[in-house]
Parts: sequence; C-alpha cells; structure tokens
Amino acid sequence: MPCASARVELSGGRSLTLRHDWTTVFFAEWIGDPRPWWKLAWAPAVSLGHFDARPDQPGERLDNDVWVGAAGVRLYLWRDAFFGFQAAATNGKTDALSTPYEFVSTLGWQGRHWQVMARHISNGDFHEPNHGETMLLGGVGF
Repeated sequence: MPCASARVELSGGRSLTLRHDWTTVFFAEWIGDPRPWWKLAWAPAVSLGHFDARPDQPGERLDNDVWVGAAGVRLYLWRDAFFGFQAAATNGKTDALSTPYEFVSTLGWQGRHWQVMARHISNGDFHEPNHGETMLLGGVGF
C-alpha cells in the first residue's frame, strides 16, 4: 500500500518522439491521499510539465517549448508500482503534441521519497500528426 498521505513530486528526464532526438522534460505533480478501491488504492493526481524545443529538426515542427497541465488518477497496483491516467491541456504545439488536449499514461514505481516512471503523452489519434512523446522520468517526492 502506498504512503497514506498526499505528496508533491518533482521529476525530470528525457523524452523521445517518433524518429527524432531526445529532449529534456520536467514535471511537478501533486498526488492526493490514497483511497481504497477494491483490493487496490487510487489517488487524484495533478501535473504540470514542460518539454524543451528541438530546434534542429528539419521538416518537422518540433521547435517550440510545450507546457502540459494534466489532471486524473494514480492507481496503486502492487508493491508501490502504479499506473496513472490523466487528461491534459497544452500550451504550445509541435508535431509530437499537436492538439490543445492530450492524454497522459504513466507506469511507475515509487518509494517514500523517490519515483521512477515511463510516461507517454499523445492525443489518441484524434488529430494528425500524432507522434506523441514517450519519456523516462526520475525524481523526488515530499
């Protein structure tokens, strides 16, 4: 079972979009108090993230910074492993994050003061292009 209180997480890492270079990404997240659900637990989750521009990508529109604000849930699975799903709004567009709305899926593992995550953000094929961003994140939790 996860920690029994809300937490703030600061994470950073690298993100890759289809056929292109990595970029730096940072997230600040608030994860609410876990609540029991069946034999698992869930918590509300709110995130704010930033993707650095990729200025040297000819033929692709990846030269903008993008901010992502998201809200959803974190479902605690087994031994501090979790799955998260959020709906997101973006400020800035690229060929990877091409709509004002996106979906965030996260699979991670957390300890008392740390977390590691694999995360994917895309618009679910509602608009082309739909490269999305796939990232590895690590950080601290308070």
